[in-house]
Amino acid sequence: MSGRTLSPERPCLAVAIIVRDADSLVVETLKSVRSLADVIVVADTGSTDGTVETVRRYTPNVIQHGWEDDFSAARNDCLNFVRTQWILWLDAGETIASDDALALRRFIEVEADLQKAYLLMVRVSPGPGAVAAEQVGRVRLVPHCPGIQFQGRVCEDMAASLSDLQIEVESLPWQIHRGAVEHDQERKVSRARRNMEIANLEMTQRGDLPHLLNCLGEALHCLEERKRAADCYRQAVGSATPGSTEMLEAYYGLLTALDGEDNAVEQQLTVCLEALETFPLDMQLLCAMGGYLQFQGHLDLAARSYKTAFRHGKINLQTWHLEDIHEITAQCLASACHALEDDEKAQNFLEEALQKSTRSTRLREALVDLHVNCGRPTEALQHAMLLPAQLAKPETLEMVVRGACLAAQGNWTQAVCPLKDAYSAGCRDPLCLRWLTASFISSGELFQAQEVIQEWTRLAPDTLEVLGYQDRLKQLQQQTDGVVESISLQAPGSARGEQQVETSPGSIPTPS
Repeated sequence: MSGRTLSPERPCLAVAIIVRDADSLVVETLKSVRSLADVIVVADTGSTDGTVETVRRYTPNVIQHGWEDDFSAARNDCLNFVRTQWILWLDAGETIASDDALALRRFIEVEADLQKAYLLMVRVSPGPGAVAAEQVGRVRLVPHCPGIQFQGRVCEDMAASLSDLQIEVESLPWQIHRGAVEHDQERKVSRARRNMEIANLEMTQRGDLPHLLNCLGEALHCLEERKRAADCYRQAVGSATPGSTEMLEAYYGLLTALDGEDNAVEQQLTVCLEALETFPLDMQLLCAMGGYLQFQGHLDLAARSYKTAFRHGKINLQTWHLEDIHEITAQCLASACHALEDDEKAQNFLEEALQKSTRSTRLREALVDLHVNCGRPTEALQHAMLLPAQLAKPETLEMVVRGACLAAQGNWTQAVCPLKDAYSAGCRDPLCLRWLTASFISSGELFQAQEVIQEWTRLAPDTLEVLGYQDRLKQLQQQTDGVVESISLQAPGSARGEQQVETSPGSIPTPS
C-alpha cells in the first residue's frame, strides 16, 4: 500500500506502472502519486539495475513479468493484479503536479462515472529549438471491470475493449508530464530501435496495420531514415480509415519526414492539400499550409489559411499537437497581416486572442513586437510592462523599448546606446537581447554581438531565436576577417514577408 488508510465509502484508485531499468526515472513518478493513489502496482519486465529495489521502497506490489516483446501482455498482467475500482496508468518518468493530483482525486471521489474512461493530456516539455511543448490525449484513467484489456505488442491501447463494452471516453483537463529525458537522443534512438523491431514482429502476424506503419515511420525518422519513414507514412495514409486518427497521424508524420528533401515545400504543400480534403478544419494542417505558402511568398493565401485556422480550426486531442497551437495560430495570422502591411488587423487578431488567453506571454510579446516594428513606443511599453518582470526599474524597460523602436526603423547606431545602457544595468529581457544583438551585428560590432549572444545562450539555450543569431554571426565572421560594413540586418519578425514566430508554422509535431 502507498500509506493511505483505505475507506470503504470512497472509490479506491490504483496507479499502475510497467518498468524496466528505470531506476533513475521511476522515483519522481512514485513520489508524484503518493497523495493520489490508494495502491501502487508495478510490473517489472526484467530490470537489471536497481529498479525493483527502488520501487519496493514505495510499494510492496511488484510483479515480475517475463518480457515477451509485448507491451499489452505486460500491462494486462499488471491489470489482472489490481483490485480497485479505478486504475490510473503511468509510465516511468511521468509525473502529475500536486494540484492536478488533488483535483483528480476529488474528481474520482465525486464525479467519475464507472461507465466511462477518461483521457488525460500527456505533455512533453519543449525540446531544443522547439516552438512550444507538445501534448496528446491518452486514455489513462479507466474503471476496473472485466473485459477491459490492452491490445497490441507496441502502441498498445484499450480502444477495442472499451468499444466492445460500450464505455464512453471523455477528456479531463489535467496533465501528465514527461520531462527533458524525452529529448535525450540516446534514449530516443534506443526506443526507436526497440519499437521498430516489435512493430515488424507484429506486422508479420497481423499485417501492415496503419498504426503499426505510423510506429515504424516514427522509428525510422528518429533513426534518420527519412525516405523510408515517408514511405511508411504514405502507406499508412492509404490503408487507414478515412478521417481516422491513424490517417491524421500519418499525414503529420509525412509532412515532418519530408523536411530537408529536395523541393520539400512543394511536396509538403501537395500533402497538405490532400490532407485538408479529409480534415478541412484541422488547425495544425491549416497552420502548416499557411507556413508553406508564406515561405513561397504567397502572403494573401497564407493569411487566408491562418485565418481559417484561427476562426474555425479544430484539434484532434488524440494526436500529438502543439500545446499553444491556438496562440501560435493567432501569432502566425498577425505575422501574415503585418507582412501584408495591414498592422491594424494584426493588432486586432492578437488582442482578440489575448482576450481568450489573458495570461499568454507569447501573445503579449507578439503585441510588443508588433508595436515596436510599427514604431509605437508608448503602446509597446504598455504591453511590455504587463509581461513577467525581469526588470527592477520601469525606466530601464523604457530604454529597451525606445532602443528597439529605433532599431526596427533601421537606426542601428542610435539604437545601440539605450539598449546597451539597459543591458549594462542588468536587463536580460529577450526584447533587449534580441534588439541589442541585431543592432551590434548591423553596426558591424561583431565582437560585442558575440558577447551578448553568449549571455543569451546561457540564459535560454537551444531556443530557435538565439540559434538563428549564432548561425548568422558565424556566417558574418567568415567574411573578410569578420569585418562587415552596413549589414542592414533586421531582427526576426521585423521584415515584411518574414515569419514572426520562433519557428516555421509548417512544423508538425511528430507522433510518438
